[in-house]
Amino acid sequence: MLRGRTEGSDVGIASGTRDDDELRAQIERWLVARQLVQADAIVEPISRPAAGLSSDTCFVASVTPTGARNDYVFRLPPVGEGLFPEYDLRGQVDRQNALAARGIPIAGPVRFEDDPSWLGAPFMVMPRVPGAVLSRAWLRKGVIADAEPEFRHHLVLGFVRTVATLHRLPVGAAAEGSTLAGLFTTWSEYLDWASGDTEPPAFMAAAREWCRANLPPTPGPAVELWGDVQLTNAVFTDSGTVAALLDWEMTGQGPAALDLGWFLALHEMTIEQHGASLAGIPTRAEILDCYAGATDRPVADLRWFEAFALLRSGSIMVRMARILAARGVDDGWLVTHNPTVAALDRVI
Repeated sequence: MLRGRTEGSDVGIASGTRDDDELRAQIERWLVARQLVQADAIVEPISRPAAGLSSDTCFVASVTPTGARNDYVFRLPPVGEGLFPEYDLRGQVDRQNALAARGIPIAGPVRFEDDPSWLGAPFMVMPRVPGAVLSRAWLRKGVIADAEPEFRHHLVLGFVRTVATLHRLPVGAAAEGSTLAGLFTTWSEYLDWASGDTEPPAFMAAAREWCRANLPPTPGPAVELWGDVQLTNAVFTDSGTVAALLDWEMTGQGPAALDLGWFLALHEMTIEQHGASLAGIPTRAEILDCYAGATDRPVADLRWFEAFALLRSGSIMVRMARILAARGVDDGWLVTHNPTVAALDRVI
């Protein structure tokens, strides 16, 4: 994660499900036992990112009597219901460490603790990386909104080149159509699970049927996938370069268009919600040209992959709405103000 600042004031749904004072004491015991801090170090009160949509994430700092400081990020499964049926933290840890060893900017090394007696559940720990993380309101305030057009252009295209670096890593085998079909089935089942006892929203059901009917027969060669490619999931240095890529819960291998379609679909939906882009933010054509040049291969037809990205992100929003509704928060926005509706109308 980051050491520095998180822009905005997004509302989390996974963080804050544990008592912070009790959690701090438990973390302190674990840090001392694993010899990550001295016994006389003071572990400061924990803090949390503004947004906690999936894992329960907290920031922890230890300070020795001489002033030496260590900053960590702890991630645990949420208490009770979460956005996903299962949380494979060990898989995320292994994946992040493996990619870090291959030159991808990761907040590492990442540790995994499988003994639930420490914090009540298995958890992962990583260093807190210096830099800035964008909020979902990054077009209105913060690093990008306050920057000159040239800096915006540099930051976004640098991010795209970092994703291209990941996609250039060699993998063992080609992605077959059955693999993509299996991924579609997984997310189709997720939509049903996310909807609970009710039918999925009509627009989501229609998107699922369109994706089912138009599944690409030849999706392309497999690459290493990030899974959740968004500007908001990276740490940026003051110069606008990528310090670390965050949130690897949907990582894996498959056609590069899965990552690229996800990024473009959510990126353009964010701009549409804002009402307009900002001067210097690269256009879609500039992003695609940059990516193609960085990977030295043509970009596939992304229509299906963008629709599939919206189906997946929309399904997560369905789950999010159900969790909030169970807490007494109105989930009427799911149909009346959901930006996925208009985005799907443009793509399908």
